[in-house]
Amino acid sequence: MHEKKVEDWLKLTCGAENIKLVEHDKGTTMLILKDSSRLNMSILASIGYEADIRVTGEQCHLAIKDESVLIYNTLLGMGVGEMEGTILQEAGHGKKNRSSILHFVSDVFRPLMPAILGAAVIKILLAIITLMDTYGSTDSSALMDSQTFTIFRIIGDSVVYLLPVLVAISTAYRLKSNIYVAASIGGLMFHPEMTMMMSGEKDVHFLGLPLVSQPAFYSTAIWVILTICVASYLERAVQRISPTFSKGIVAPFLTLLILVPLVFMIFGPIGTWIDEYLPEALDSLLANVPVLTVMLLGAVFSLMLIMGLHYWLIAILINEMVMNGGSMVITAMLVAIVGQAGAALANGIRSKEPASRRLAFWATGTALLGVVEPALYAVNMRKRTSFYAALLGGAAGGLYFGLLSVKAFAMVGNPSLVSLPLFIEEGSLNLLHTCIGVVIAFGVSGGLTYWMAGKGQKRGKAALKASIE
Repeated sequence: MHEKKVEDWLKLTCGAENIKLVEHDKGTTMLILKDSSRLNMSILASIGYEADIRVTGEQCHLAIKDESVLIYNTLLGMGVGEMEGTILQEAGHGKKNRSSILHFVSDVFRPLMPAILGAAVIKILLAIITLMDTYGSTDSSALMDSQTFTIFRIIGDSVVYLLPVLVAISTAYRLKSNIYVAASIGGLMFHPEMTMMMSGEKDVHFLGLPLVSQPAFYSTAIWVILTICVASYLERAVQRISPTFSKGIVAPFLTLLILVPLVFMIFGPIGTWIDEYLPEALDSLLANVPVLTVMLLGAVFSLMLIMGLHYWLIAILINEMVMNGGSMVITAMLVAIVGQAGAALANGIRSKEPASRRLAFWATGTALLGVVEPALYAVNMRKRTSFYAALLGGAAGGLYFGLLSVKAFAMVGNPSLVSLPLFIEEGSLNLLHTCIGVVIAFGVSGGLTYWMAGKGQKRGKAALKASIE
């Protein structure tokens, strides 16, 4: 039904080529036309839909009620222009962003943000309770060991646990492919027998190729997104050549039969190679050039998080704790996460679109408290400049930590402001230097993002002025 609606709206606008920009806000899809004189008003009377049309000079704004976002997503899938934030920003950066894989990944994650942010708040509250229990004067171990607390912890972790499935569904929905096949691919590693096989107790091979015992590596968001993109292409290709009686059956069958084994055949040897060389290389770098290593880790940890490589840091953290009594890798992780928070805050301050501002501010808070996914995927990846600024902020903080040999003295999953007590060392200024490094990472990433966003807006104004003239 919505395809018919989209077809009618395209007739009204005189084709997709006459649509300059598209945005969606508060249940309304806004089309900005290139040439208002081409608007076919006779179509509006015949299709029977309501629309708010405003014409200002050569600019024409067409507002359509679209509570389900189906019209908006369909137009984007057809390659019609998307508007994010203001017209000025999009005029300068829209074409580049739409062609960017970072921007596409961000678009996949945005619909998932309510669930992720909701679960993040639960995780943060539980982390604060745990910290108060650890360093408080009262003994509340009964609460920490209770089944109630465990169930709340599971609720907070449920979205992250199911994230591969949610990402697969969101990607398929955006590409207009089969969301149920996508969910099956995303949930592959949740199968009990697969989990048992990949537990690391024995070597696993598929068609003679080794599979690394890191199930989460195969379910990392970026690999799921790329897999569903290929699945969407394969599904369309098969659908075109399938006979009528088998349409809707052959495509899912061949997608699962071909694509899933192909993923194992590609990522299995890659994961095995990483498992063999990455921990050894990082251990060697930490021993020989610790300052450079912490700086580089501060810069690239976000990239490792995206690609699923951060799982290999666990063995290094344990080794550091046993051999040195503290970990410099955790400090690098901390400034990388704080760098994402600083860039997200600057994005929120610069944004003129209320929904984007709210998301950016919430993402900043959750990142500072240990849940970095909203800031990383939904905010900073939308713009290359803010994403790169976050990496540079992590590098700056990591350099300071490396020079001052700052360490964490306890293991933690995602370090944050809540985990700052883990950096306390009696008789030293380790905690003070930790706070300074955090401020450096936050300030550098936020400052660079704010400055580069301002330059982008100026370019957008110039581009818009030139297009009007």
